[in-house]
Amino acid sequence: MILRLKHLPKPTKKSAKKRLLQTPIRQWCFFASLTMALLSGCQEQPKTSPPITPIATATTTATTKDKDPDGILERVKARGKLICGVNGKLAGFSYVDQKGDWSGLDVDYCKAIAAAVLGDAKAVEFKPLLAKDRFTSVQNGDVDILMRNTTRTLTRDVIPNISFAPTTFFDGQGLMVSIGTSSASPKSTASPSATPSPTATPEAKSDKQTPRTNEELAIALKDLAGKKICVETGLNASNLESAFKEANIDITTMVLPDLDSVLKAYSKGDCEVASSEKSQLAAWRSKLARPVDHKILDVSFSKEPLSPAIVGNDDHWRDVVTWVIYATFYAEELGINMDNYTTFKDTKNPEISKFLGTSESLGIELGLAPDWTTQILKQVGNYNDIYNRNLATLEIPRGLNRTWKQGGLLYSMPFR
Repeated sequence: MILRLKHLPKPTKKSAKKRLLQTPIRQWCFFASLTMALLSGCQEQPKTSPPITPIATATTTATTKDKDPDGILERVKARGKLICGVNGKLAGFSYVDQKGDWSGLDVDYCKAIAAAVLGDAKAVEFKPLLAKDRFTSVQNGDVDILMRNTTRTLTRDVIPNISFAPTTFFDGQGLMVSIGTSSASPKSTASPSATPSPTATPEAKSDKQTPRTNEELAIALKDLAGKKICVETGLNASNLESAFKEANIDITTMVLPDLDSVLKAYSKGDCEVASSEKSQLAAWRSKLARPVDHKILDVSFSKEPLSPAIVGNDDHWRDVVTWVIYATFYAEELGINMDNYTTFKDTKNPEISKFLGTSESLGIELGLAPDWTTQILKQVGNYNDIYNRNLATLEIPRGLNRTWKQGGLLYSMPFR
C-alpha cells in the first residue's frame, strides 16, 4: 500500500533520490506508524472469549448458598436466633401467657427450625403480627418465617416474593356443640391461657375417620337436626347451609356479623351450636369455665390448610423449612419420638440410620449439622408429640392431620 499526501508534489525519477535524501526522519517515522495502524485495522480482530462460568454441582450449590451473606439461613446463623412471626393470641397455635412463656403448634415449629439450624430450640424471637401486616413483614425481612395460622390459597400463593412451606395443620370450618349443663360464659377473672383446664382431658384414641361422603356426613350430623346454629355471615354461612342441605338435615341458622358475635350468642345460650374454623373454636373454648362441656365435632365444611410463609426469593431457606416440617412427619411414621429417639442410636435399619444422620449426612445438603433431625426430636419431638402437647388437650380432633398411613394427609417426601 502506497501512502501519498495530497499537498505533496508528485515525485519525478530525477528528483526521487534527492527528495529521499532530503526527507526528514520524523516524516518517515510518521508514515511508517500510519501505515502500520492502517494495516492492523484491515486485519480481523480476535474475538473476546466470554467469561467461563463453572457448572455447579449439588455440593457447589449448597456451599455457595451457605456463604451467601444475604441468605436467610446464614443470617439466622450469624444472628444466633430465629425471628418468627406469630399470632400470639391463639391458644393451641401461638399464645404467650402473663409470664411471657410461649406455647402452641406454630410456636413448636419455630422451635424445631431453631433446633435444626442452631442446635437450640430456645434461640427464637417471637414477633406477634396483625393479619394485615403478616405478608409485608416476610417481604421486608422483618421476620425469617411466618407461622401465623395462615391459610394457603391461590391468591396468596401468587403474592410477589411470598412462598409457602408444607401445611402443618389442615383446618376447616367445623361445629362446636354444648354437651354440658353448666353455663358457657367465659371466665371473668384470669385472662385466657393456652394451658388446658384441669377438667379437660386429652382426645380419646379412636380409629374413627373424618366423614368424606354425603352419607357419612349425614350420619355425623343427624343429632343436630332441629338445632339452632350460630354462624358468621358470608362464606361460613354459605358453607354451613350447603352442607346441611346436602345431608338433607333441617336446621335453624342465626347469621351474625362477626365471630365475636357468634361466640357471644353461643355463650349466652341463644344457640346450641357454633360454627367457625376449628382452630378458632378450640381457642375460644379454652377460655370457658368448663371446656369439657363443649365438644368440637370431627366434620369439616371448608378447606383451610394452615401453612408457614417465607420469602419467595430464597430457595435454600425454603428447602430448610420444608424438610424440618417433613422430619416431624417422617419421625412419626418411623415410630421415633421425643422419648425413644436415643434407643435408635445403634439401629441396623438403614432407613432410620440415614434419617438420624448416623450413616449418611443428609443435613450437609441443607447446610445443617449431621444430627439436625436428632436435635428436632430431642428438643421438640415429632408431629404427634407437637400435636398432643398443644392440641389434643384442647380436644381438637386430629382428623385430616393424621399420617397418610392412618388415612390422614400428613405425607413426608423420602429422606434419601
